[in-house]
Amino acid sequence: MHQKEPGVAKSLCIAAVITGVLMLFILVIILAFSAGRGNSESLYDKDDPILELDVDTFGPAIYGSKKAHFVEFYSSWCGACIGYAPTFKKFAKQLEKWTPIVQVTVVNCADDKNMPLCREHSVNSYPSLRYFKYNSATKDDGMKYSGDKYDINKLAHDIAGLAQADAQKQNPESWPTFLPLSDASTLEDVFKSLGTTPYLAVIVQDSPSVIAWSNLINYHGNNGLKVAYVGQKHQIASKFFSDEGVHALLFSNGNAEPMWKSSSPIEKWLDIQEKIEELIGDKIAAKSPTIQPMNAAPVIAAPSNPLNNQYEVQLVDLKSAMSYMLYKEIPRREEIRDEPLAALKQWMHTLKKYAPGTTPMRRLFFRLDEWVQLRSVVTANEWLAKVDEIQQALGNPLPKEITWMACAGSKPNLRGYTCGLWTLAHSITVEAYKQEKHNTAFKPVIDVLEPFRAFIFHFLSCSECAQNFTKEAEKNQLHLVTRAEDVYAWLWRVHNFVNKRLSGSLTDDPSFKKQQFPPKSLCPDCYDLNGEIDEAKALPFVFKYYSNIKTDPSETLPGYKVVEYKEGKTQSAGQRHLNPKFQIHAGKVDQLEANDKVKNVLDASPQRTWQDIDGYDNIPEGSRTHYYFIWLSLIGVALIVVYCKYRKNRSKFWKTFYYQNDFKLCPWSSSPVKQNIV
Repeated sequence: MHQKEPGVAKSLCIAAVITGVLMLFILVIILAFSAGRGNSESLYDKDDPILELDVDTFGPAIYGSKKAHFVEFYSSWCGACIGYAPTFKKFAKQLEKWTPIVQVTVVNCADDKNMPLCREHSVNSYPSLRYFKYNSATKDDGMKYSGDKYDINKLAHDIAGLAQADAQKQNPESWPTFLPLSDASTLEDVFKSLGTTPYLAVIVQDSPSVIAWSNLINYHGNNGLKVAYVGQKHQIASKFFSDEGVHALLFSNGNAEPMWKSSSPIEKWLDIQEKIEELIGDKIAAKSPTIQPMNAAPVIAAPSNPLNNQYEVQLVDLKSAMSYMLYKEIPRREEIRDEPLAALKQWMHTLKKYAPGTTPMRRLFFRLDEWVQLRSVVTANEWLAKVDEIQQALGNPLPKEITWMACAGSKPNLRGYTCGLWTLAHSITVEAYKQEKHNTAFKPVIDVLEPFRAFIFHFLSCSECAQNFTKEAEKNQLHLVTRAEDVYAWLWRVHNFVNKRLSGSLTDDPSFKKQQFPPKSLCPDCYDLNGEIDEAKALPFVFKYYSNIKTDPSETLPGYKVVEYKEGKTQSAGQRHLNPKFQIHAGKVDQLEANDKVKNVLDASPQRTWQDIDGYDNIPEGSRTHYYFIWLSLIGVALIVVYCKYRKNRSKFWKTFYYQNDFKLCPWSSSPVKQNIV
């Protein structure tokens, strides 16, 4: 029996090692999958003729490429991006055949791993469109597109113009020449140059010949059709057309009579493509290029939690909104200066005074405000370093990992940050009214509402959302807000206007429809007989609602459990709570920060003041060293004398200590010494 024990132990050891290795392997797979997946759901899928890149694949795909790339930098939670996605998909489908020359591409900046890439390219708002030329080398080769992105016909024409200019400068071998037929060229000359190509399309357009260039790109490499173009004064144009404007002709090789001739001026490049496809599409059909996704990962929608209540102000949502704002939204640009910096200073000052949350959370904004007010320029790296420094000093009151509860959407890109930001703004306005309702110097617009509007305008990455909020502020006469109670009432009204405008749009979460707040399910008394909101009853409800910040059940509550045992059995158990500073809205932070400053000064350079004893302060500075030396010398001599005395008498000392029962350590003791002589 005992002989088997080592073998059993060895087997158990091997089993434990194998189990540990398997668990480590599973953990690595989970982490790798999570890293590939990112934190956000893409707005595009594999069926779209769009190349989606990330921070790892962007450089290899763009820089040094023998094609141009038209890139949309977007954020999957951005309402404008969600609304624009169907338009961009349609645009990409129209340009599907352009892929060998111009590749339609996207980057999701809401994915945490892509934030450095988007910051490097100074993407300050979404959606942002950039054209990267043939053989791009650096981020500076990306040209921002400032035209109307919703007019996809003009968008295609503009891209064709950029590609033509690119070809003239770099003369790529695999691209079309983009040159018109020479003035001396006849139709017969063109037929001879076709070789075995069965069809010829001739487009008549003066420079800039964007419709002709678009079709040149579209049919480049097609062995069944050659596209050429001429100016309106060319002999071929004069032979077939008498009026001005863009026209087109379609010939079969060697036949001088066109198969098709446009009867009226053409305005869209697609009109020519549609006619060509109608007449000879089956004869010149070419397989569309396949877009290979780079480092693609499966997208998993976040499961909705039925326990989450949409209508709650949760501390976890406020924390996540603050964290996303500080770590993602503000440092999107490489440098913050001028008007954006002024807006940031105003907003930090507002948060310093009225931010909701625990004391460490509010101390974070107190210190950020003190720091940023002294800056004339703030870089993204400086900002992130400062936020991390303050976070660590305060015990990381804000999470790095974003978690939504009441603001969670049915998909990762719905609700989330925008819901959290609205909740944060409402909580700030309510807190401002609590503190300032009796303060006659309080100015709701200057102290709270305008800083919020300016911050949204300059730092909300959804550019259209930011512009629309400024329009709502003007429409709802922000400048006329004067009463303290209107600081939260005005924002509540505007939010309801926004919900009404966006209800039923692509940004509306089907599981959490946008509606007027408060809904009847929460406050039936807030509605009159006509079903309209009664402000007199609704406003007190709104004030109470945003005052009630619920502690997140997803986090460990600020307390600890105490259990008492006796003889191995539980006698009692109880819950103890931590310092009250971890409660929401506990105390003022101003005095805490002032006390910390005093403490830090003392700790950094402690000072000691000597009192004047017997005229010591009157001793010259140079003579004090002599006094130190004399005293130390006397102490040293005394120690030597004691040691010598001890060496001389140590034998007698220990004998006395051992043999005398009533030994007295002090020789001057008056008690008699009893001796027991053996």
